[in-house]
Amino acid sequence: MQIKWTKRAAQNFEKILVHIAEDKSSASKKFLLDALDQIANLKNYPMLGRAGLVPLTRELVIYENYVVYYRIKKEHIEILRVLHARRKFP
Repeated sequence: MQIKWTKRAAQNFEKILVHIAEDKSSASKKFLLDALDQIANLKNYPMLGRAGLVPLTRELVIYENYVVYYRIKKEHIEILRVLHARRKFP
């Protein structure tokens, strides 16, 4: 199963990386690698995350306080948003 990112999710992810890099670039690199690794697990285990508060979505907590919001479609997994756990989705 393929993973596809919405434009908004990609922007969320990029902003998080920039924010983390402002404090420490090595932490940003670690976050990037760890987060992408966890998201890649969805290819084989799409039900890995918990049921989302928004109908037909799922939530995967990655790297401490960040949450990936996604939807399982027939042909792919769609990453909808990547947000800090304190931010509200949608």
